[in-house]
Amino acid sequence: MNPTLPIDQRIIVDAAEWLVKLHAHEMTAADRAAFERWRAQSSEHQRAWAAANALARTFSTVPPALGNMTLGRPRDRRSTIKNLALLLLVAPLGWVAWQKATRERYQTAAGEWKTHTLSDGSTIRLNSGTVIDIAYSDKQRLIHLREGEVLIETAKDDSSSSRPFLVRTKEGTTRALGTRFVVRQWNKGTQVSVLEHAVEIETNHRQRRIVSAGEYARFEDDAITDNKPVELAATAWTQGMLIADGQPLGDFVEELSRYRSGMLYCDPAVAHLKISGVFQLGDTDKALHILQETLPITLLQRTRYWITIVAAEKS
Repeated sequence: MNPTLPIDQRIIVDAAEWLVKLHAHEMTAADRAAFERWRAQSSEHQRAWAAANALARTFSTVPPALGNMTLGRPRDRRSTIKNLALLLLVAPLGWVAWQKATRERYQTAAGEWKTHTLSDGSTIRLNSGTVIDIAYSDKQRLIHLREGEVLIETAKDDSSSSRPFLVRTKEGTTRALGTRFVVRQWNKGTQVSVLEHAVEIETNHRQRRIVSAGEYARFEDDAITDNKPVELAATAWTQGMLIADGQPLGDFVEELSRYRSGMLYCDPAVAHLKISGVFQLGDTDKALHILQETLPITLLQRTRYWITIVAAEKS
């Protein structure tokens, strides 16, 4: 089987049709049997399905013109099938590229943490509300942090090309220099905290900085802050804790809101109050009640998912 040979257009269209049907959750037992017979007909059928299935796992990289396709509920099934087939046909070596690259998406909901071991042995731990795309190829190991925060422990690359390990965010790229580190995507900027060895930051405007173990830095498109000592609170989430040390209540509440669903709002009138302590992220309701017991505040709770923190009424 030569993976570089072109695949018959009719087979590509068939693969697109099966893909749409599969993701629309319409496959009966008879359909699945027919699909398996179709896929087993030849190596060409298998190659077409491998390419189509790989494409379905990587829609974050599809050209913008096709980015609004939804396989599960296509607005126009015929148009969707046509677009899928076209996308597969316009790149004659596309299936070769899929074989050489691994692309996956991992994500966590509010109050959820997950750990994954990647194909090269590196491990990643996703904080609450995190979305990442993984794109491994023969040239690089790339993590695209869409939102949230991730702890990464890189493994030595056994490939002959010694592929660099990169983490890309909105503001630039962090390159691991054999290390263990945390990357967080903030609303305005990226923060990198290095726990072992070092990383190199490169902003979108090509500013560069080395950050060593025990240091952190934040960067935007065109600027990098000075390196500062890593605080214990920066990695406490990996132990299921949130640490505050004289932190303004408004900042603390904003951080706590990352770990629970719904709306958590702090009235500016009490946002300046200072809070210190260690709070368990597994029970954010308890953390809120501790705040109410220790500070002159009241929790106005419309529902569990809509809480406003205001000043306590004076008796």
